[in-house]
Amino acid sequence: MKRIVVKIGSSSLTDESGQLSPAKMSRLVDQIAELQKDTDCQLILVSSGAVAAGLGRLGWPRPYITMPEKQAAAAVGQGLLIELYQKLFAPHGIVTAQLLLTRSDMEDRKRFIHTRNTTETLLHHGILPIVNENDTVTVEEIRFGDNDTLGGLVALVTEADLLVLLTDIDGLYTANPKTDPNATRIPDVWEITPDLMELAGGSGSAVGTGGMRTKLMAARIAVDSGVDVVVASSSEPDVLKRILAGESMGTRFHSQQRLSSKKSWIAYGPRPEGRLIIDPGAAKALLERAGSLLIQGIREVEGDFQEGSIVEMVTEEGLLIGKGVVSFSDRDLRLLLERRQMGEKLRNIHEVIHRNEMVVQVQEGSQV
Repeated sequence: MKRIVVKIGSSSLTDESGQLSPAKMSRLVDQIAELQKDTDCQLILVSSGAVAAGLGRLGWPRPYITMPEKQAAAAVGQGLLIELYQKLFAPHGIVTAQLLLTRSDMEDRKRFIHTRNTTETLLHHGILPIVNENDTVTVEEIRFGDNDTLGGLVALVTEADLLVLLTDIDGLYTANPKTDPNATRIPDVWEITPDLMELAGGSGSAVGTGGMRTKLMAARIAVDSGVDVVVASSSEPDVLKRILAGESMGTRFHSQQRLSSKKSWIAYGPRPEGRLIIDPGAAKALLERAGSLLIQGIREVEGDFQEGSIVEMVTEEGLLIGKGVVSFSDRDLRLLLERRQMGEKLRNIHEVIHRNEMVVQVQEGSQV
């Protein structure tokens, strides 16, 4: 059974005035319902639109609202959004469930697992999860920032086979198609390079927070976790059915490998709380010999963290080598480094980061 995460952007759900468009939503709901009923697919819907719906109902102009007003609009709009989804899915006999998440739900390992278990239970019973960021309570420290990133992390949590990002443009182009008549669509991407990120440009539509760049960042999370990604236009007729039928739609990002759920979480779930500056010998052991990180390979410790935290491993030249779960607090590591400087050999100290608790990364997130 294929598991598919479908993320729908605000521009694909709202009309020109910024209010929810029942006609647009109905077309997408019909496609999702048909796939869930007539194919071997489990679907998870990541839906934007709460803030836009709230602002439309309240009549507040988007460019001039404060953060508390945006959160108030989300509180109004989230109810409108889920109510309309329930109304549209009901004739298809599909029960929906609402999941509101914050970044901290992904960063905490227990909450991450609880989210996965809840989603698994819903899918097992044929219930369609509808996921959105909990905009009403989020502040900068716990925000995803855009629902593209949320979609990538939901694909990671649920161990999906495919992530579809539906938007108002039909894929990634060689240039901005709105200003360059020679721009051509890129049908397939096998590696997300820095040049490709530059090509993606800036922000999205007036009612959304994500542009093509955020979609590439979401695609990186997914493909590094073994999940293919398709970015396509929501206005294409039967877009979801045609993607699943193998038709070339939008831009497909091809995954190269599937990390374990734990390693995917280490790579993209929590934000790192510190850094370990490592010497060339340690970097070579990690990159070429699949070794663990030992105290002998650490030059400096940066940040404040406890044992069990996620930290980055960085060369003295500043190259990010990877992330991992550290076995010591920053205080204990600094004490050990001081003891080493005083001549102690430290031969019986266990691994600072065990190989099974790390993800080795080079060049902006590509994994080896």
